[in-house]
Amino acid sequence: MVRVALQEVISAREHGVQAVPYFAPTDIGTLPLCEQEKELNVKEETDYGNRVRAGIHMTLSAAASALEVAEVLMKNFADLDAKDRKRELIRCSLNARVARDAAAEAAAVLSGQQAPKSDAMVEIRRLKSALFQRFGIGE
Repeated sequence: MVRVALQEVISAREHGVQAVPYFAPTDIGTLPLCEQEKELNVKEETDYGNRVRAGIHMTLSAAASALEVAEVLMKNFADLDAKDRKRELIRCSLNARVARDAAAEAAAVLSGQQAPKSDAMVEIRRLKSALFQRFGIGE
């Protein structure tokens, strides 16, 4: 039941997983100091939000994978022969590695060692919007 509930949470949050791109102004060095500071704050807030969103998704995914392994292990394999039990344990081992890798990727994103993945279509839409706002072209 916990795994199913966790999958529902993951599915409900799916649309907000992709990183939001940040497009720095090309003339940031010529902006007044207060404007440069505002831009850096926007960049930091965008990065923070992206890491948190990705971290939530990846840790929930790792938890769901780990719960799936535990769920399989709790089944009674007494009626299976030794060869089939061994196959089930190997399958569980592989799924446990998936959970471990997802948790390791979450740790890398949260620590800043790895950037969250972004959605190319979101980047294209945002770039078009930024071009329109700055130069009146693109939309």
